[in-house]
Amino acid sequence: MLIAGNSYLMNMRVCGKMSSNFDEKKISVIIPAYNVEKYLLQCVKSVSNQTYKNLEIIVVDDGSKDSTLEIAQNLRNEDERIVVIHKENGGLSSARNAGMNIATGDYVLFLDSDDWFESNACEVAISVAETNHADIVLFDYYREFEHEQVQYCAHKGDVLKYEKNGKREFFLYDMKTITAWGKLYSRKILCELRFDEKMRTAEDVEFNYRVFSNVESAVYIRQCLLHYRMLPQSAIHGFDPKIGEKFEYPLEKTKELISSQNTDSLFAYYSFAAIAYLVSCQNQICRNSKLGLFEKTKQIRDFSKKIWVKDLFFNMQNVTIPFSRKMLVHLGRLRCFGILSVIISLKCLRKA
Repeated sequence: MLIAGNSYLMNMRVCGKMSSNFDEKKISVIIPAYNVEKYLLQCVKSVSNQTYKNLEIIVVDDGSKDSTLEIAQNLRNEDERIVVIHKENGGLSSARNAGMNIATGDYVLFLDSDDWFESNACEVAISVAETNHADIVLFDYYREFEHEQVQYCAHKGDVLKYEKNGKREFFLYDMKTITAWGKLYSRKILCELRFDEKMRTAEDVEFNYRVFSNVESAVYIRQCLLHYRMLPQSAIHGFDPKIGEKFEYPLEKTKELISSQNTDSLFAYYSFAAIAYLVSCQNQICRNSKLGLFEKTKQIRDFSKKIWVKDLFFNMQNVTIPFSRKMLVHLGRLRCFGILSVIISLKCLRKA
């Protein structure tokens, strides 16, 4: 069942702050950190300064080579709610798992170490979860560019509630199901679930599919509670010529899980995830300043020969995606790679 409404949040807001009667419920906030000395302080402070105080803040240093660990330890000395784990580098999945293994909260939030929360994020999320008996609360976010902030809202309605028998609508219409961040999870539904540590890219897709399979109730709220830092790709990883190959394993694993159930809504989930990663790969190619237009076009053409991309072109489900993304997929399907590379390059230039 899909229930929509807009009165819920209005009734809970009091002078910009939500009243909370759930202080006995603890939230574990898991922050994987690797070489983020520039951003970690802002990230952790945004959690420790939350209006909701019953928190466990788990910072997992994934073998950083800069001062990330030192910063985390200094923050721990200032706030006894902070727990610091130092481990050998194992990737994002490994770091998140390390945090989940020691989490003691009733709820779990994942926060990337270069992002930050609104000051009332935890209070809003847990209030919605407890009031609606929800296993997951999904919320919107701000995209933070260097000189611009863009509000991202997945739906027009203020509140959407998905019951178990409305899972089809959940998979078909929710636009943020593929990420681990932007959600408050009830720890009971995570059970023994962990991220697949073989996946170094797109690990959220397969993980969240397994999580959502256990969900009895999920609530989406149209409120931006997180700031997602849109770093230039070169500042994070640089151009990765094997990025398309890295998406193949997690998408294939997800498709295997979905195929056993064979429903249109679950294939729509797969299609949306594949579209998101297709656009990511296209963007990476076109952001590479070392490539001319001819070479970018060639790389997009070669990339489009990959099995999962071809499968997407010709078997795309009727998922709700922005027109701009749908256009990029259809241009690829029509093999208009030159036009595709020009459009993406211009788009990347505008955001530079």
